[in-house]
Amino acid sequence: MKKSILLLSHSKKVTDGIKEMIEQMQRSEDVAIYSLGGIEDDQIGSDPTKIVEAINQSPDSDAYLVFADIGSAVLNAELAKDLLEEAQQEKYRLVDAPFVEGAFAAAITAGNTDDIEQIIQEAQQSGKKGWE
Repeated sequence: MKKSILLLSHSKKVTDGIKEMIEQMQRSEDVAIYSLGGIEDDQIGSDPTKIVEAINQSPDSDAYLVFADIGSAVLNAELAKDLLEEAQQEKYRLVDAPFVEGAFAAAITAGNTDDIEQIIQEAQQSGKKGWE
């Protein structure tokens, strides 16, 4: 089962860095990571069409797990779902989890299981550090 992790931020440097970190730790051919930060010319901002383009480039994916950092990136991730075809929308999940830790945990877990709910749960629990 192929899974796509889509990283949406206002900064391309942020998503490129997270993608690089994940790819150094996770090498499953069943998981594709997409860095979708910034807008044209690497300017600050977020663009829902980047998500649509990434999904159209990965039509064989069984799940699209989207992580967005703040504010309008989250709104654009929600908007992107509305721009997709119905079959794509059914595979689209906007994951409410810490951006860095959640995406990392999801990618590592996705390399070991096809259970989408387990992948999302691991992402959502990733921010709990247990520090006192």
